[in-house]
Amino acid sequence: MRRKLSAIEHMIDGNIVYIVTLEGHFSEEQLRSSIQRVQRKHPALRMVMIEKGGKLYYEEECEAEIPLRIIPYLRDHDLERERQAELMTPFPYGQPQLRVVWLQSNTDNHLLFTSSHRICDGMSMLTIVRETLRLLSSREEMVPYPAVTAQDLIGDYTPAHPWKEKLKAHLLNLLLQMLPASSHQALNNEYYLEWSLDSPQTEALKLRCRAEGTSIHAALFVALDRALLAVLGRKKLPAWIESPMDVRRGRMSRLKSDMLFFGGGSLKLHTGEHAQQDFWTRARVVHDEIRRQIEKEMIDIPKRYYFNELLRPVTRERIQTMVRVGDMLKVNGSWNRFALSNLGSIDLQNEASPFRLKDLRLYVHSFNFRLLGLVAYTLQGKLRFYYAGDLECLDRSQAEVLKAMFSEILTKQIHHESDRTPGIALSAAVV
Repeated sequence: MRRKLSAIEHMIDGNIVYIVTLEGHFSEEQLRSSIQRVQRKHPALRMVMIEKGGKLYYEEECEAEIPLRIIPYLRDHDLERERQAELMTPFPYGQPQLRVVWLQSNTDNHLLFTSSHRICDGMSMLTIVRETLRLLSSREEMVPYPAVTAQDLIGDYTPAHPWKEKLKAHLLNLLLQMLPASSHQALNNEYYLEWSLDSPQTEALKLRCRAEGTSIHAALFVALDRALLAVLGRKKLPAWIESPMDVRRGRMSRLKSDMLFFGGGSLKLHTGEHAQQDFWTRARVVHDEIRRQIEKEMIDIPKRYYFNELLRPVTRERIQTMVRVGDMLKVNGSWNRFALSNLGSIDLQNEASPFRLKDLRLYVHSFNFRLLGLVAYTLQGKLRFYYAGDLECLDRSQAEVLKAMFSEILTKQIHHESDRTPGIALSAAVV
């Protein structure tokens, strides 16, 4: 079966790389078998991209094997070199949208999982990594499932006035087609910063958020919002912080949590609001707003997919024009937004594993629009942060100051007693 890429899929071209460091031993045969079984389960991993008549399609249910490269790991530079190569290398036509590199040594082994962002978000990549590692020590055969289509998500939705939606899509298509095609390829030059809270600080943050009646994500939003304002000032502050929304966790019957599904919508909150408000009061307001937006997004998903299906794909040359316009308008290189994603607590180990998980790191590269964002996740009891930004968004010195300011604001609020809501004690959160 052949499926044309949607307009959104044309725009979000990029690579995600997860690097897993393992201590222990497994064979090439075990690894290949594990990858093959994961591929047999997920329809997205059995697709290859092809080009016909100047248009891009996915050829589904193909027999192409996921590439695995095995390289001796001799020095730290080997890992950096392979990471950069995986980030910067587009997926060629006719190959699956996942590839794996094994940097092999007698002690530590590094597995690099690289996927196209078109089929995988961060949570989907975690599914691939978790299942691959689990199957290293198991002969279990994964159960395949049918691919989710846009029509599955649209369902029986019909707008009250279909002609209005078609007219809006038609006008937007005309506007995008009027953009001049740029022959100049804007190069995205990303850099990465990584840091973490130690285990006691992470646990203290969890307790504090429970005591304050809010979520860790809301606390991260407020800390990031105030750090951005302090570092950039209002004139250069991104207009909003945007968080991807995962709709797989039982909220839609057509989706399962282990499916590789990307496109569940996003939450957008304006920056710089109520900067003088007490930190935890603001976090509770944000927490409630996030819940309201999730409820609204769940209702709006069929409507959004209906509209997206009316849009025509935009060529890479016109996308480059959009990027250059954004650069000229000085909207932080990322169209005036900052992304914040929280992957939650990550557990990739099980008792039967023939290895010990030592580390998990992630990296992203965009071939189209510029990146500016922060990813948070908890691994082995530590809340870790990963910043990815293009030099057109923030230079490295600004990002370093942002990192320090964000960490200072967050750690101060973990233990600061004076602004706690009266009548709420940390001990009340212990259950």
